[in-house]
Amino acid sequence: MTNEGQNYEEREQLASRIGFLLISAGCAIGLGNIWRFPYITGKYGGAAFVLIYLAFLILLGFPILLMEYSIGRAGKLNIAGAMRKLEPKGSK
Repeated sequence: MTNEGQNYEEREQLASRIGFLLISAGCAIGLGNIWRFPYITGKYGGAAFVLIYLAFLILLGFPILLMEYSIGRAGKLNIAGAMRKLEPKGSK
């Protein structure tokens, strides 16, 4: 596809319905572990660790998440293509 003289590659799509189901199950299991971890840790006396963990998650994770969203929106490509597209000419 071309758009104003620029080449954009088509995005990938899931080949089958079972692939979608497996990805959805993996995400659900991962999210379950994320929610269960602080509960179990707090239940058995590790609440201070969970508070420190959440503080670092907010301080470090949130800015990185915003950066990744910004690169994705600006580049409109996969991560490698977006980094190549957004890189200033003559720099590495």
